[in-house]
Amino acid sequence: MIKYFKFKKRPNGNRQLYLKEKKDIFDKNPKETYISKKGSLIIYGIEASGKSQKLKTIVNMVDSLWKNETKIIFKATDSLSEILYKNLDNDEETQKLLISNPASLDEIEDIEDIIDVKKQYVKFEALVAKAKKSVLLIDDIDKITGKKLELTKDLIRNCKRYVVTARGEDNINRTIRNIMFKRRMKISTVQLTSKASVDATNILFAMFILGLFVGGLPEMAMLVMAGRMVTKGTK
Repeated sequence: MIKYFKFKKRPNGNRQLYLKEKKDIFDKNPKETYISKKGSLIIYGIEASGKSQKLKTIVNMVDSLWKNETKIIFKATDSLSEILYKNLDNDEETQKLLISNPASLDEIEDIEDIIDVKKQYVKFEALVAKAKKSVLLIDDIDKITGKKLELTKDLIRNCKRYVVTARGEDNINRTIRNIMFKRRMKISTVQLTSKASVDATNILFAMFILGLFVGGLPEMAMLVMAGRMVTKGTK
């Protein structure tokens, strides 16, 4: 089964999100499923299933999908500093996010003395405040740990909606999972599969067998191949 996202343009310039499913590359009538942009989306898949690439296609179209919402985007491998740098434009934005009446900024002198925007925990608070009007996009949410995990909990709790990838539902941190599914919104899920990992294993096995033959151990190669065939026969 081949799955991919399709973005259809509406007359007002906005895009609609659809999931297309083909039985194979020759399938001319793929199944099409509409994915509501008002809800959240979780893309599940094992390693090499293409879930990160699928999320990337959404990230590339994010501005036309959600025109009136800000965006918070990061990967599990990003450091805390990278997450903050990518999603907070500057100190002025951080200040405005932390003050209930941003217009009053012009009347306050030495704002830095009131809010130390250089402190990391202050930036955390600002990012959580930004989430309230944002679409949150996270790659490999199941691999997030440490301080990033605590930040992610607050972001998931406060964001307008989220689009995330994970290996599976059970792989996601329990607290984050509970927050995600207790939100009062429609949650769409996409399950990806892949033969890539199996193919990679077969390639490595073939290289190993070839190495045995080249290394002058044909008997050992034959025994390993026989063992492999017996193992497959018992499955």
